[in-house]
Amino acid sequence: MTSASREATQRRDPCRTGAGHGGDTAGCCDAGDLLDALSEVVFRTDAEGHWMYLNRAWTTLTGFDVVASLGARFLDYVHPDEAEATVALFMGVVAGGADHCHHETRYRTRDGSYRRVQIRATILRDAAGAVVGNTGTILDVTAAHRDAQTAGEHAALLELVSAGVPAGELPVAVAVYDADLRLWRGSPVLDQIARVPQRVGDRLAQLTERLSPAAGPRQRSLGGEWGMIAAALRTHHAQIGDLDLAGERGTSRSMRVTVIPYLRGGEEMLALVFTDITDLRRAERELRRLYEQAERSRAWLAASTEITTSVLAAPDPRDALGLITRMGRRMAAADLALIAVPDENGTLIVTAASTAPDLPTDPDALPGLTVTLRAGPGAGVLSAGHAVALESLQLRGNRVVPTPALPLAAALAVPLRIAGHQPAILLLAYRTGTARLPARDMELVEGFAGDAALALDLAQAHQERARLAVFEDRDRIARDLHDLVLQRLFAIGLHLQSLIRTAGDMIGARLTAAIDALDQTIEEIRRTILQVQPS
Repeated sequence: MTSASREATQRRDPCRTGAGHGGDTAGCCDAGDLLDALSEVVFRTDAEGHWMYLNRAWTTLTGFDVVASLGARFLDYVHPDEAEATVALFMGVVAGGADHCHHETRYRTRDGSYRRVQIRATILRDAAGAVVGNTGTILDVTAAHRDAQTAGEHAALLELVSAGVPAGELPVAVAVYDADLRLWRGSPVLDQIARVPQRVGDRLAQLTERLSPAAGPRQRSLGGEWGMIAAALRTHHAQIGDLDLAGERGTSRSMRVTVIPYLRGGEEMLALVFTDITDLRRAERELRRLYEQAERSRAWLAASTEITTSVLAAPDPRDALGLITRMGRRMAAADLALIAVPDENGTLIVTAASTAPDLPTDPDALPGLTVTLRAGPGAGVLSAGHAVALESLQLRGNRVVPTPALPLAAALAVPLRIAGHQPAILLLAYRTGTARLPARDMELVEGFAGDAALALDLAQAHQERARLAVFEDRDRIARDLHDLVLQRLFAIGLHLQSLIRTAGDMIGARLTAAIDALDQTIEEIRRTILQVQPS
């Protein structure tokens, strides 16, 4: 760990240093846990505005990881339209000698949207009065800001109702109820929203029964003891919430409702202002779907990159197949992942497997099993160039490998096109009652399988290139032995043989023995050359 990373860790977790507590790390950890339990973001920056400390509420507010954010400038998260004003405000506070700063701005979140936040900061100075940093809190006021705007707009509409403006000219639905919560006046738009005519004198309960809280945090019902109507009458403050109006054939519309209590001639009245936000909710759901799809695509792309790197580094092809099954099962949230290869008879044989931790089967016991697939009509798994949904998947054992008992309900077959080999199949299987791969993720799985097959091809090409290099080196050694070494040995033998005539009997016998040894060495070298050359 580098000094910078150690310092960042200590900034995030003061318990590592015991600073501020006289070395009492237990008390410091309690304080750290308390800060992480707060719903407000607690921060500290250095003099240049870099985050030095953030509690866990930062991730809740923005979606960014705390550790990854440390060291970044706080201005990197401020909306570009408000960054200059934020700097000017801060510099003005510093120049004026103040120690506190309070303002609202917009902060960027991980999904690219912005949240309106309220910042309360205290400027930290050293003994000489120089600024050494800031500390304070960040509060999410997006909902409160929206509700305040909506309440103001709806209060203006209520003024129009009180002034006697014709109800048909109002842009939204307005319903005014008397002290008995009976309809006193309502706009025609109300009938369109409620889809049931609302007549003067109708009880408010007839409308509240048709409205239910919208899905989402902090949404309340309209009626009931703790609903918006009761809260408005009890507190004499406007209440705002999103409600769903169930329609025919399972359709529904979303409404933003403001409940406004007021007095009219000394009588307590209650006004409800309805704004149709169905299209807004539909757009939000579509944006959320696109964001989730982009996140899934990013995750699959990261998995493809990881599998490519891992396969190229795997020393054994069987290890590479195991990596593909493990990564594919994890990304697809499958219970079982297999790679099956057809034998000479076309029977699919399991060569690699990965199982979920809670599946009562050892993945090492699955290779060698035969696989029987049943796809939909007209869908040939081996000949298909795309992923195929299977109606059933059966594993069968043999005399050596017993048949496992696996409660598989559905599976997906993805072809692996490996050059120079028979087409393999990646199988992703799911148990009964478990979540399955969404249909829109089929292309992502196919892309992952294509990248995995390409990685296997590259790994095989690297191995072939390495083997070719070894063979070429052997050829070079053989040529060197044949062309140089043998010639030298043969020349030495001829030279020794010419000396026999001039030497005595004893020396001649020794020379003859040396020549025989050279001849034997030449024969052994020739045999070695034949062994070095590749077949």
